[in-house]
Amino acid sequence: MATSQWRLIASICFLALTGWSTKAVSAETDKPPFYQVQWQGKSAYLLGSIHIGRADFYPLPTQIETALGKAKGLVVEVDMNKADSNALLRQYGRADKTKGLDWQSRDKQTVESMTPYCAATANVCQSIQSFAPWLQATQVNLIRYNNLGYSTDYGVDMQLMARHAALPVYQLETAESQFQLLASFDSQAQWSMVREAISTSDADLLSLIAAWRSGNEAELDSIMQEQMGGEGDTEMLEKILWRRNHVMADGIIKLMGSTEITSPLFVVVGAGHVVGDKSVVQLLEQAGAKVSACWKQTCQ
Repeated sequence: MATSQWRLIASICFLALTGWSTKAVSAETDKPPFYQVQWQGKSAYLLGSIHIGRADFYPLPTQIETALGKAKGLVVEVDMNKADSNALLRQYGRADKTKGLDWQSRDKQTVESMTPYCAATANVCQSIQSFAPWLQATQVNLIRYNNLGYSTDYGVDMQLMARHAALPVYQLETAESQFQLLASFDSQAQWSMVREAISTSDADLLSLIAAWRSGNEAELDSIMQEQMGGEGDTEMLEKILWRRNHVMADGIIKLMGSTEITSPLFVVVGAGHVVGDKSVVQLLEQAGAKVSACWKQTCQ
């Protein structure tokens, strides 16, 4: 497992999704989901991000960089500087035989999927056997993205925290809540994550990045709906997106309403959380905030 365990975990919400593929464009012509939020005299910028990237993502487009220059605080999903990731991995990331999550408990479909993969990448399979399936899937996804030239080192949230280290950092969730969430899926769901991580084509792996860089919010929403809610099962959508969207929207409003926090804030959350009918954007508007799409108009 890579040294920065959290980067693997933060990526799982996106890395196993499919859609369409296109050539990468330069950072200056990128238009990722980007908004301005105004609420009770306070303002914030909201960027939908991905947790993996390349050097040519940066600097971000001028309008985003300008907003970052104005920011008085950075808001992220989780600040791993406040967490003991090793302890959390020991608690939530290990294979558990009693729950059917150990290597020997793999169902027939998973064994059939993994056998040719492990024949070609024996070292990978050997290294992940002691992990819970959700963590196995995450590791496989990250290795595949690394082979395609993408790294969590260039994930948007990681880059912003490094480049703007002088800003105060606020988190909308806790690391433990993230680990608990991923470990909460039953064995059937977790082994399906592993199969998906193995079977998705390289072209499909790149589709989310293309949709994000081009600002195709409809495509981003479609990817989430079709892949996380496939066959009418909305458990992943409910747990990974919709419930957390409420937590994030409530947290943003709370931070903006605090008399101890100076605005504007710059908020960066996964792009899947800011698109669709149950998104953070929709919930902020329902709470009375004015949310403006910055690519349709110039945000102040």
